[in-house]
Amino acid sequence: MRIMEKVLLTGVTGFIGLHCCKQLLDQGYAVRGTLRDKIRKEEVITAMKESNTSVENLEIIELDLLIDEGWEEAGRDCDYVMHVASPISASDSVDEEVLIRPAVDGTLRALNAAKANKAKKVILTSSVASIFYDDSDKKNYDENDWSDIDSNKITPYAKSKTMAEKSAWKFIDNLGEDEKFPLTVFCPYMVLGPALSPDLGGTNVLVQMLTSGKLPATPNIHLGIVDVRDVAQAHVDAISNQGSNNERFILCTSSFWLHEISQILIKAGFTKAPKLRLPNFVLRFAALFSARAKESVRMLGDPQFLSNEKVKTILNWQPRPVEETLVDTAKSLEGQDQISIP
Repeated sequence: MRIMEKVLLTGVTGFIGLHCCKQLLDQGYAVRGTLRDKIRKEEVITAMKESNTSVENLEIIELDLLIDEGWEEAGRDCDYVMHVASPISASDSVDEEVLIRPAVDGTLRALNAAKANKAKKVILTSSVASIFYDDSDKKNYDENDWSDIDSNKITPYAKSKTMAEKSAWKFIDNLGEDEKFPLTVFCPYMVLGPALSPDLGGTNVLVQMLTSGKLPATPNIHLGIVDVRDVAQAHVDAISNQGSNNERFILCTSSFWLHEISQILIKAGFTKAPKLRLPNFVLRFAALFSARAKESVRMLGDPQFLSNEKVKTILNWQPRPVEETLVDTAKSLEGQDQISIP
């Protein structure tokens, strides 16, 4: 019988964080989860219990990405650090510093907590946003690619994820020989899947929009999709997989046009999903009046493809079919409050 190991898990209330928490507990780890406001503690406990996961080895503490206080203590007696917490904004108009500072500083605080407590390993959640934002006409990307923070195309969110991840690798490179510990970074594409709490996850809004009947047609946008359960599984598997040490992995099951996603949902019985395609000029005109349409215009164009060969090879990652992800997501959103489309 192995000694129970403990994981410091930041961002436990988030969409990915909750799934990581569940899989860690289910696989026999103790979890010290962090959140910004302890008022949400019961939300985490309820989510675990409702998904048939024991909370006997779950501890919840308050921690802020922007404040030094509490980080070293949070990492005490933790064998691993899983840093999932990160600021997110659905708007491209947000002041980039609102995202960059907590993303970078929070990452460095998590790494310093690992260093101070001699953690065995750190697993960091980054994003494909740190990979494919550049001014080239490139269509195929892998883990060797990095977003250009000076690109005209880059968003504040993408800039924050790129800078945070680069700061993590620099931190690891600067460690002394007696301080070193391995880092594993995951860069997921659009994360969908069943929500474990009322916090649906910002990306699940896409499926809610498609199934609500409020979208008359789908714009010509191409997206990579990955299931939140497969993202969490990769995070947990990386703890014990030494082949993942100091490696960066793209997490993307496969890519689809929005029209194809809508067709999958219609076939599964979500008949309010749009059947028509939206001409590009209509979306560009709508962008004059709608913030959401304006942000969507930037995504129009030729598809980009991201390779998942590395994670399949090293972690033996076997993601579930996207069709299963989409249907499970749509079912979990039934009965939830409908979003408005400005």
